[in-house]
Amino acid sequence: MSLLDCFCISRTQVESLRPEKQSETSIHQHLVDEPTLSRLPSSTRTSEVICSTNVSHYELQVEIGRGFDNLTSVHLARHTPTGTLVTIKITNLENCTEERLKALQKAVILSHFFRHPNITTYWTCFTVGSWLWVISPFMAYGSASQLLRTYFPEGMSETLIRSILFGAVRGLNYLHQNGCIHRIYTDIM
Repeated sequence: MSLLDCFCISRTQVESLRPEKQSETSIHQHLVDEPTLSRLPSSTRTSEVICSTNVSHYELQVEIGRGFDNLTSVHLARHTPTGTLVTIKITNLENCTEERLKALQKAVILSHFFRHPNITTYWTCFTVGSWLWVISPFMAYGSASQLLRTYFPEGMSETLIRSILFGAVRGLNYLHQNGCIHRIYTDIM
């Protein structure tokens, strides 16, 4: 299953991953060399959001899914300095094969180049011990299958289906124009 294809499987509280419980030295520290703060595009309500790479600036709310062959947990979280809801994908790098590490690194690097309204981007990423934290915007409505199950159990209208597919095709077209094949990208994630 793709890291981006997460299903809501749990609504239980998630214990905080405290940095003091993590080893500060990790063989995987070379994956990310990010500055302490990243300026991010945000919703139309505010001009920008600042997400830090300090783990104490994030409050995990609930696990909302799993992905990347069950190596990644996906959490709804709050960036406490701004109050912004974000999605955090936390991957235990110690459990990843060398092949998976390379694929993960490639996906994180590629995502920084994507700028399209129909493609979810990563705002910042950092490591905490052997854990990779990837911060992205929270998509409140979830996936199309979640929308269908939650709001349209009897099925969606053709107009709504057309709108969703139009956005997906626009995102795919953008990826193809930039030399990225969607299937490869989602398999990595």
